[in-house]
Amino acid sequence: MNTAKRLALQQLLVGVLGAAVWFGIAGIPSALPAFCGGLIAATLTFYAGLKTFGKHSDDPNLVIANFYRAQMRKFALAFVLFAVAVQVFGGNFAPLITTFVVALSVYWFALIWNS
Repeated sequence: MNTAKRLALQQLLVGVLGAAVWFGIAGIPSALPAFCGGLIAATLTFYAGLKTFGKHSDDPNLVIANFYRAQMRKFALAFVLFAVAVQVFGGNFAPLITTFVVALSVYWFALIWNS
């Protein structure tokens, strides 16, 4: 669970940095959706980590089942969060999606972290 928290915090940091960049480019109307993109990425990561690693089990079948359930729920949550984001930020979607994509790159950097 510590790794999931660390990933979520790193993604939230990317959201803050993305909001700062978009603020510099186009002001507050672009900074808010950019921050929300990072927030969506962090929320999805934390939720999946909580549901995957929240219950400890020695049964490998249960561990795999929890993982797949968590991923399916994560996809459903992503659909809902993006549907709301499109309604709120529909005219200014580029900052949201670009910051979300950059926040997903945190997963790649997690591969080189020392435990």
